[in-house]
Amino acid sequence: VVRPAQILQDLERIVRDTFPRNIVLQVDIPNDVWSLEGDATQIHQILMNLCVNARDAMPQGGMLSLSIRNRLVDEVFAGMNAESKPGPYVVFQVEDMGQGISPEIQERIFEPFFTTKDPGQGTGLGLSTVFSIIRGHSGFFNVYSEPGKGTKFKVYLPALLAEDDVED
Repeated sequence: VVRPAQILQDLERIVRDTFPRNIVLQVDIPNDVWSLEGDATQIHQILMNLCVNARDAMPQGGMLSLSIRNRLVDEVFAGMNAESKPGPYVVFQVEDMGQGISPEIQERIFEPFFTTKDPGQGTGLGLSTVFSIIRGHSGFFNVYSEPGKGTKFKVYLPALLAEDDVED
């Protein structure tokens, strides 16, 4: 059993201690976040990879926002997202105010060894690893980005909860 709030709190400490001071971190962790079944180290790796990419997208600094939400995915939303099923999910959101990603690049960001970084600056494996871990946890994701306006990743991982935890 994985406690998402604990993972995000750990990540907050790492980001605050290691990222440049011109990256302003905003974290939102509600008290009632559902639990997950999975590998805490791998979930941490998802979020760390997304945070490092966000940092790299803001070389002059900017806002990095991390949050978690409970979400009941209905049939309609599940139908719009490949690999998803209706049910309870924990949604991790990593949002930056960086340079954004063009539509042409967005189509390729999860390909192994694809990178927009200069030689020696990245392997192109970060987001392909994120993709694999999310799929391995029966989750899915959404990416929203516009050049010059930043990027938002939403990672949906199935929640582990008792029947009485779900509110209608």
